[in-house]
Amino acid sequence: MKIFPKLSLKLFFNDRTIATFLAVLFCILFVPIEQSAISTVKVAVMALCPLIFILKKPYISKALLLGMGYWLVVYFLSLFKGEMRFSTLGFLAMYLMMFITYYDFIIKGTFTLNYFQNILKSLIIAYGIVLILQQCCLLIGIRNMPIINLQNQFFLSITKLPSLTLEPSHSARILTVAMLGYLRCEEISISRKLILGELFYSKHRWVTALFFWAMLTMGSSTAFVGIAILSLYFITRHTAIYVIPFLVGCFIFGQSIELQQMKRVEILTKVSITGNTKKMQEEGSGAVRIIPVLNLFTKTDLTKKETWIGRQSMEKDKAWWSKTDSSIIDQYGLIAFLISMLLVYSCMIYRFFSVETLIFLFFIGFSINNIYYTWGCFMIMTAISWFQKQNEQGSLIIENGTKDE
Repeated sequence: MKIFPKLSLKLFFNDRTIATFLAVLFCILFVPIEQSAISTVKVAVMALCPLIFILKKPYISKALLLGMGYWLVVYFLSLFKGEMRFSTLGFLAMYLMMFITYYDFIIKGTFTLNYFQNILKSLIIAYGIVLILQQCCLLIGIRNMPIINLQNQFFLSITKLPSLTLEPSHSARILTVAMLGYLRCEEISISRKLILGELFYSKHRWVTALFFWAMLTMGSSTAFVGIAILSLYFITRHTAIYVIPFLVGCFIFGQSIELQQMKRVEILTKVSITGNTKKMQEEGSGAVRIIPVLNLFTKTDLTKKETWIGRQSMEKDKAWWSKTDSSIIDQYGLIAFLISMLLVYSCMIYRFFSVETLIFLFFIGFSINNIYYTWGCFMIMTAISWFQKQNEQGSLIIENGTKDE
């Protein structure tokens, strides 16, 4: 009679269950319980990760060496400048330890290709369904329905809803990366890239429909940028003839119905071409992803000490979240930035010249930061990167007991 509790406990604590829980936890935010981006639930789970890491027979992995190396550099630079802040360094250590634990699960082969693709499929469908339920609630005047992540948030309107995160722009990032991950899994599975029309086949129809519904109606300009970046996946010499007109048509449609988010993207694109960061700042949150990148490549002076070790003072307008500088270089310098890039391109992104790099550039600001959705995106990318490497080596596990020969 005691077999069943033991079996259920063993099932709950197996590697796949824990790795799945970590991946999903950082790809959503349930407002009624977690309340804010600094979630006590996520903090508690991250606090347990060192124990999980030790109990699960850890590897001396690239993530461990580079993650520890990056944190130590940041720690000693902060110590040198007298700027020790647990709110920054402590959370960074927790996020890194969580990622190292997750990475260990990935390289142990915890996820098969089909299993991970089903996680992404379920995640995209859940985002779409929850958003539709939220829209239905607002249509009938209900603004507080905690079970579907509605808690009378100040920004709520029929065209601005958070779905399964704190706010629409967070959902747009997660959905963009999840959809790209889904496409990559299918690409590996069929040994070629998908063409645009295949997204509407019966196998992918619901994922595609709910993805586009969520991205087009959640009310975030970030979502339109995400669709534009994802469209690059389908563009080849042979497909450009119909993919580009499709994108132009979507843009014209967005303008014709006077979508506010589409107008913001249009304005931001125009001022981005000029490189005028002051005008870009006037566009609000959209500029946060673009200004740091422009400054990184146009205003980095290698002859200054601050470029290599970061600024000596951290006034309010020079904080890590500043709209005018790349967060890692501004606070910790080029040395820390280069180590962070080694971590990203060794463990998270397989190829530098890729759609993943564009997402990293425009959605995450080419930086490692202490925001839950950033690490959710990293975790999806990490699994996909591992599948791509294993596929090239001929040792990819498609499903339980089946290898790709």
